Amino acid sequence: MTLLYEHHYETDVAETPSIDPDSLAEIIYDSVRKDYAITVSWQDEGIRREWGIVTEIDHTNQRIKLLRDDGGWWIPVNQLLQVERV
Repeated sequence: MTLLYEHHYETDVAETPSIDPDSLAEIIYDSVRKDYAITVSWQDEGIRREWGIVTEIDHTNQRIKLLRDDGGWWIPVNQLLQVERV
């Protein structure tokens, strides 16, 4: 039986696509300022996809903090694959 809060990984089978940095920044900043939930995909041990609210942006280490009730993740910006509004 799979629990709802388990994290999902997909096998990396393709090259990482390029993403538009302007639209990426807009969605991330909206999540911080307006508490919008977003879905983020990033390269980890495979392709990882989680949803939550961005609560912090660490410009020094170039990463964002994605947070929800059951956990949080520091995600390096250079590993982002996709960001979508929920």
